Amino acid sequence: MQLRDLLLMRHGSFINVEAGGSGNGGNITINAPIIVGLENSDIIANAVQGRGGNIQIATQGIIGLKFRPKLTSENDITASSQFGVSGTVQINNIGVDPNLGLVQLPANVTDPSQKIATGCAGSEGSRFVATGRGGVPQNPLQQVTSDVYDGLRLRTWDDVRDISAYQKTGEVTAQIPATPEVLVQATSWHRNAQGKVELIADKSPTYVQQSLTCAAVTKS
Repeated sequence: MQLRDLLLMRHGSFINVEAGGSGNGGNITINAPIIVGLENSDIIANAVQGRGGNIQIATQGIIGLKFRPKLTSENDITASSQFGVSGTVQINNIGVDPNLGLVQLPANVTDPSQKIATGCAGSEGSRFVATGRGGVPQNPLQQVTSDVYDGLRLRTWDDVRDISAYQKTGEVTAQIPATPEVLVQATSWHRNAQGKVELIADKSPTYVQQSLTCAAVTKS
């Protein structure tokens, strides 16, 4: 079998020269620019007890189809035998030059001499000004200092507010507990020089002064 045009196999298509019993599988020769096999399409030259057939394919490109030792659910090219000797499958890709379309590139893609500036002439009044957040420090390890360059003030941000108003503390005074009042029962009475009756107790109660505490009260 010989084909000389485009070969497109779809929807379970197959080219089959297999043999049953003791017969030998047939031979298949395909010449086509492009061979495409999709959706479980097969090229078969199998046998049972006899020898598998021979498959020869000459093409510039084969898509989907692949040689396998037996049939599968994919797109197969097979020339096997169940109990005999398997056949041969030979695929020749012809007319394809791997160097076709390649372009020799130059060793130096760009000229480095054209990428470097030659400098600025002093007579043309050229200048370089660096501006940004606070300017550029003279040393990367130092802070930016105040400076004026060509009318531009380059300096860091300083907080000059007076914070002494936020550091005042109120006067502290010791807290003295109030003396509790103690009632004493009278034991006798008499009249004073004005003729009024006064109650008299035998003795004054003993009072123990409480110690001061460490609590401080801020004087507002």
